[in-house]
Amino acid sequence: LDELVVKRQRYCQAFGLGTYLCAQFDFLMFTHEFIASLRKVPKLSIDRMVLDDCQYAEDSALGFHRDMVGGSCGGLDLHSAIRVGQRVLRQVPPSPINRKSVVMGSVWTFERHAVHSFPQLCMSRMVERFGRDFSNWEQVDLELVHLQAASNADGCCESMHVDEPDNLDDEPSMSDSQGGSDVENLDNGTHAGEYERERQRQIQENREQLLNLGLVSALGEDSNDIAHYRKLLSMPSAGHAPDLPLALVVVPHISGCLFTLAHIAKYRRALVQITHDAGHRLSPSGMLVLGVQDVRDENGKLWPLGMLVLEDVQKAVGHIRLRLKEFIVVVENGHARKRDDVLSRDSFSEEKCIVGSADYSGVHLPIVHAYYLVFMRLK
Repeated sequence: LDELVVKRQRYCQAFGLGTYLCAQFDFLMFTHEFIASLRKVPKLSIDRMVLDDCQYAEDSALGFHRDMVGGSCGGLDLHSAIRVGQRVLRQVPPSPINRKSVVMGSVWTFERHAVHSFPQLCMSRMVERFGRDFSNWEQVDLELVHLQAASNADGCCESMHVDEPDNLDDEPSMSDSQGGSDVENLDNGTHAGEYERERQRQIQENREQLLNLGLVSALGEDSNDIAHYRKLLSMPSAGHAPDLPLALVVVPHISGCLFTLAHIAKYRRALVQITHDAGHRLSPSGMLVLGVQDVRDENGKLWPLGMLVLEDVQKAVGHIRLRLKEFIVVVENGHARKRDDVLSRDSFSEEKCIVGSADYSGVHLPIVHAYYLVFMRLK
């Protein structure tokens, strides 16, 4: 497998019927498709990427700890490569609307934020969509141990957990990050431009206050998740309501890290062990959300972790306890070409095919998307 491209579909022929059925039967519309590029290799170089069989702890009290996942498995010490950076149990924020009534597809886009990372915003929207009122949810962050020490020297990897500022008022407001671009296009020298700019700013501030109060919801494929993420952080821990059922477990993906061959197998086993643990602890119809991202190792080989982790979970757990409910593709805005971009003679660059040429060696597409596998515990 040389490249795995995710193509987003927009307004296909079945879009109208899908918007009606997905809200009625609670599922996400398929709005993505895969384009796989395969390269012929010698038989001796074929690797099926199958994970070796491993014994996982069936008892949740013994199978999952804070500092290590699974202990020693198959001669590999998971503690040397994977650790749990953060594990927090909180209450799910109540939603002012029925979460299942929002029409959403399988491709979700996110705005970049100066403080909150891409995985944190993904986690926030997962809780907003798959959470359940009057229940608890658990956040489990995985970290690559050895890569963190190397990242201080070359900056290739950053820690998954970002310390939250004590004062959230210092963060950029939603009006500055989302609604400011349209306002800046107005003429600053006219009275009409100043009035319209002030009106748009007031509308955005009012909407932000309603979101913070929980009176409205911005749930959608391309919604702003800042207000909901702040609300997540403000919710009390599960110690205040220990009797509430555990309805959701979210494992955000590890973004911006350079995986090596020594990490990939251990990372896959860690996710399978978390799946075993969640299968025992989740309430009936509870959700387990695993975030993964395709990676390339130090040899340039592509590892489609989204598909591999799905196969690992189905092989180890099966369809009796947990079943795949949704397959979501997440990506940050800014990578797609805009339709309104004007191509001029000065900015035009002639395209040329480099496949099969000497310049093609080592040229790969950047991996900017991630997958979130949503499993449901069966009754």
